[in-house]
Amino acid sequence: MTPAPTSFTFEPFFLALAVFVGVTYVKHLRASSSRVPWWRPAAFLGGLLLIALSLNSPLETIAAHYLLLMHLLQNVAIADWAPPLLVIGLTPAMRASIARLGGRPFAKITHPKIALPIWLVGWYVIHLTIIYDFALENSWALNVEHAVLIAIGLVFWWPVFSDEPHAPATLTRLAYVLAGFVGSVFLGLAFTFSGDAFYDFYASAPRLWGLSAQQDQNFGGILMTSEQALVFLGALAYLLAKLFREETAKERELAEQQRRAGY
Repeated sequence: MTPAPTSFTFEPFFLALAVFVGVTYVKHLRASSSRVPWWRPAAFLGGLLLIALSLNSPLETIAAHYLLLMHLLQNVAIADWAPPLLVIGLTPAMRASIARLGGRPFAKITHPKIALPIWLVGWYVIHLTIIYDFALENSWALNVEHAVLIAIGLVFWWPVFSDEPHAPATLTRLAYVLAGFVGSVFLGLAFTFSGDAFYDFYASAPRLWGLSAQQDQNFGGILMTSEQALVFLGALAYLLAKLFREETAKERELAEQQRRAGY
């Protein structure tokens, strides 16, 4: 029996994970000897809330039983919105600790040359018809899908905001984010302009809000394309500002060196 659209769906694994990670974060925050700006914990907890609420609410019910539009909203929330907030929310000491614990494997998968294909392959494979329909028919597979989206999101966004000594140059990060956007946007465009429903599950699902299966998919594509444009362009703006600050600092340092040398 299909649950009512307003009913709550609970995924205890993701609730427990969010609580565990949140408690661990707060403990490390309190143990920190340096002052942490308010926006870091706000960003981190905001990322956890996005994951927990997206997967434990009527949004999950509608996504899993009625509308692709809501499923795509859920996917971008846990893959495009939550991961960068989580990475931004980590203090430099926390990021260094995670990188140290992860060792060489972590350093490899978060290198732009590896992280970019992981993101793109994961993004497209998860949305393949056979995999998407299978996940919707099997709750455990849907949970795996959500976990993979969170994981590849974290892998992709880690090098964008990392501050480790061997972090990629800002210009490299700019190219990386641009490549990520250009490479992933075709999925949203396919949803937007296709005249046929991709997924049998949603083609036969109960209709909501007067949306046909095709309209549901087209609106989902518009949502996905629009939010990716905003998120990725926001990241590009951040990196451009960072690059400008770095170039300004280099010019000042050069001018100071010339002044001391008597030029």
